[in-house]
Amino acid sequence: MKTSRPLRVGVAGATGLVGDEFLDLLERRAFPIDRLRLFASARSAGRRIAFRGAEIEVEELERADPSGLDLVLFSAGKHVARAQAPRFAAAGAIVVDNSSAFREELAVPLVVPEVNAAALASLGSGGAIVANPNCTTIVLVMGLAPLQRAFGIEEVVVSTYQAVSGAGRKARDELLDQARAFSRGEPETFAHYDRPIFLNLIPKIGEWTGDGDCFEEHKVVCETRRILGAETLPIYATTVRVPVERCHSLSVFARLRWPVTEAEVREVLQSAPGVLLHDLPTPRELARREETSVGRLRIGPDDPRVVRFWAVSDQLWKGAALNAIQIAETLIATGRLGGEQA
Repeated sequence: MKTSRPLRVGVAGATGLVGDEFLDLLERRAFPIDRLRLFASARSAGRRIAFRGAEIEVEELERADPSGLDLVLFSAGKHVARAQAPRFAAAGAIVVDNSSAFREELAVPLVVPEVNAAALASLGSGGAIVANPNCTTIVLVMGLAPLQRAFGIEEVVVSTYQAVSGAGRKARDELLDQARAFSRGEPETFAHYDRPIFLNLIPKIGEWTGDGDCFEEHKVVCETRRILGAETLPIYATTVRVPVERCHSLSVFARLRWPVTEAEVREVLQSAPGVLLHDLPTPRELARREETSVGRLRIGPDDPRVVRFWAVSDQLWKGAALNAIQIAETLIATGRLGGEQA
């Protein structure tokens, strides 16, 4: 990364599950920070959180002065983002928002840096909002984009196996509490999902949209089309919550424009940034890995245009906090944040 100065950075939703990962990754990646401010709800205001050998007091997001920040990483939920992110952007900060609040606004870039970093070129000077895509969308386009560039894609069918971390800390804790209750022979309680998630699968994520799909399926379809620049691409998604802590997995069927061999597809995926070919990727072994792992690669057999693969990625990293930080790093590298180093 190039920067003429360290940045004044804020993290909104700093006490949440993704907030934890923001702080961990900012430290791991030696992100250039001059001053760090942490924001959360009134309930969490006043807490002190350790970062780089110091303790930082959490500010109440709604009452905080937004001025003086270069970058704010938001993971505070859709409604809070709607109310607060524009306030920070108006004060001059680049806001990278993890919620669904701005993803369908065409004036707001929706970015996976390895796929469509060029969308960031639309940002003018001063503050702005950049949308971090849905976590499942990110995993999907990491595998699809290299194939689209090399061969073209005519149709996609995807079934997702989504970790409870995608619904936040309370959902993650509910899974672990149910597992402990089951092991002790005690009744399981549930509040976050329509059913107990332990030893179960729930083929619905979010509310129903009215056409038989759930909102998560709508997000995957619309966001994938937008990121790939393929607004009419047929995409059929079924999203499923599974009793896994933090990695999302996807089963993907893609029909290409012309026949391919497995060797050709492997060569394309091996050269794709952020993609790791893996014989049998599983969520337990791939937690806290930056790459999106792709395996179970198959061509056909009845149609040599058909590619099938299995993809796994850490929902809290590449699906959320890491992708947002990579957006910021891309803006630094292009001089949009912090300027260029002399």
